[in-house]
Amino acid sequence: MATKHPAGSASTARARADQARAVARHPPQSDVVELRHLRYFVAVADARSFTRAAEDLRISQPTLSHQIRQLEARLETVLFDRHARRVELTAAGKAFKPYTDRILKELQDGVLAVAELQGLVRGTLRMAVFHSFASSLLGPVLAEFALRYPGVRVLARLQPRLEMERDLLSGALDLAVAYVSENTEHILAEKLFDEELVLIVGRRHSLARRSTLPKSALADLKLVLLSEEFGARQFLNRYFAREKLAPHVVLEMNAIEPILSTIHEAPLGTVLSSGVVAGRPGLHSIRLVRPTPKRTCAILWRREGYRQAAALRMAEMIRAAYREAGKL
Repeated sequence: MATKHPAGSASTARARADQARAVARHPPQSDVVELRHLRYFVAVADARSFTRAAEDLRISQPTLSHQIRQLEARLETVLFDRHARRVELTAAGKAFKPYTDRILKELQDGVLAVAELQGLVRGTLRMAVFHSFASSLLGPVLAEFALRYPGVRVLARLQPRLEMERDLLSGALDLAVAYVSENTEHILAEKLFDEELVLIVGRRHSLARRSTLPKSALADLKLVLLSEEFGARQFLNRYFAREKLAPHVVLEMNAIEPILSTIHEAPLGTVLSSGVVAGRPGLHSIRLVRPTPKRTCAILWRREGYRQAAALRMAEMIRAAYREAGKL
């Protein structure tokens, strides 16, 4: 008794036979499978349509069909079942697909690696630094980077913390070096060091001979502080609130240099990072105790953001500088 086959199975078998004959009519001129063949194969497999794949690749459909037939001829097998409205991978196509995906991914990674090397030869690195930059180790690091990679244009600027975060998140900055704030949901911070905030006074101030001062004494002083947009001021505000202090702020300024010039000969004080008085005659730092205000300086990145080669190298050099100084 003869076995009956469904009509669909017969038509599929005939279609595959036709495809096999088509492959046979396009014998391989070479054993080499070219890169474009793999890209075209993946495009058709993913789109499940020659028409859509051709549109994505921006080539004509006949050209795409010819290239796929070439690939099938070189592999001596049929990769796609062609239907009226769609194409499906054959068993051979399904076996071939993971390898083509892997090859194209490796190629993409290789191209990116070369581009990364080029990023240390030319390009632009945009970074922001904290306002106590002048008293930090960053100056020598930037100078060394500029000499080692002269083709990379470095744009470094002083910015308040809120502007740094905004520009990091928008992609306007590649990295920043600043003090860590409480708003770190979308910002990744790599710690460099902890730094104390100290009371700074001029040589004529009544406290100029003191080495330490209880934090409660701040309430009795006339202070000149950074304005509210700066992370240092926001940190101080939180410190004052936590310690239930009500400081007497007589002046606010948006830069450190004017603050130091103002207090130099006046009976005024300021609270800033301990490093800003280094090499400044006529200014005296007083350590605040019970408790000592400390904050963390870090390299800041956009969380999950792309990091270009120049930014990674700059960060590596910054970390090395602070490690050698015994701060990291």
